[in-house]
Amino acid sequence: MIIPEQVKKMFEKQPLVALGTGDKQGNPNVVPIFWKKIFDEERILLIDNFMKMSKRNILENSSVCLAFWDTETEEAYKIKGKAVYHTEGAMYEEGKNIIQSKNPGRIPKGVVEINVTEIYTIKPGSDAGNKL
Repeated sequence: MIIPEQVKKMFEKQPLVALGTGDKQGNPNVVPIFWKKIFDEERILLIDNFMKMSKRNILENSSVCLAFWDTETEEAYKIKGKAVYHTEGAMYEEGKNIIQSKNPGRIPKGVVEINVTEIYTIKPGSDAGNKL
């Protein structure tokens, strides 16, 4: 799915996003993510520095969900997608470059590539929960 410009801008503006994962039995987990980037029109990269359960969940069940919001405007989105966990290769190097551009000594444990499949508005109001 193509990520609309307003969603990209909102995503990049937020200092943290929430990453939701589930294991193969469906047990949920959510973590805050600081190091993140819209990679292209359909993919998002998240940098793993401390993930334990989220990494394990992604390796068992690639379905993930991101949520982010602006408390001032109440604009909010939910993105669903399929995740791939990278510890080497081009995507890993891209993630490594993202973090090292601001923290040259940091080496990420891995990089999560999310292929976006669905986007919803979760802004309060009559459109909440509507698919974009």
